[in-house]
Amino acid sequence: MEVKKHKIATVFAGALLALGTANLSIAEENTSASSAEKTDISFSANLGMVSDYRFRGISQKDRNPAIQGGIDLDFGNGFYVGTWASQVDFAYGKDETDYEQDFYGGYTAEINDSISYDVGYIYYAYHGSNQDEDYWELYGSLSISDLTLGFAYAKDYWAQSGQFYYPYADYSFSLPAAISLDLHVGFNYFEEYNEFLHEDDAYVDYSATLHRDFGGLNLSAAFVGTDVSKEECFDTDWCEPTLLVGATYTW
Repeated sequence: MEVKKHKIATVFAGALLALGTANLSIAEENTSASSAEKTDISFSANLGMVSDYRFRGISQKDRNPAIQGGIDLDFGNGFYVGTWASQVDFAYGKDETDYEQDFYGGYTAEINDSISYDVGYIYYAYHGSNQDEDYWELYGSLSISDLTLGFAYAKDYWAQSGQFYYPYADYSFSLPAAISLDLHVGFNYFEEYNEFLHEDDAYVDYSATLHRDFGGLNLSAAFVGTDVSKEECFDTDWCEPTLLVGATYTW
């Protein structure tokens, strides 16, 4: 299931890693034509910190800060692959899951100047405990100007909780002073009985995020929440609406 059991708050620690970026260009000569086709392959990396890692509205770090980072490879023809990791805070007695690492790949393309789509596969891996928490999802989205409609599907969701469906919608606004406002709402549906939601089989998550780029540095502030009650959220505040701040640098 989506909601992940957490351990009691621990001392926040992490080591910052220096990540680099490289840009490669591969020129393919066409012997039957006078011009050469050029494919740009780009590599980028990012590293950041957030005041709490919220995934689909629910805290993954027991409402504590988390260090996050990833690398991406864009093949210049619509295909891409990447990996991303974050500290998490799940506990099963003395058995603790310390971090999440995601591996993904997909294809994105433009239909015209205002319509594009993105489809792909993502594998969520969890490290540090002996629990079987890994799972995969298929995802796809269609963007029309500033509106994005998306969907994700997992055959067997987190901790072997069965089939899961996630339709969502995002809308972005451009504000003065180069500030962007991103609105999000998602519907989390579990096909099978779920011990977390008890009487329900679905919940809604939502967010409103302000962010601004300063060169490679992105600063953000977000209001994130769900409609899950505190009683259904293990009697914790992990699902309660909250204000988050974050900073990410991309090379």
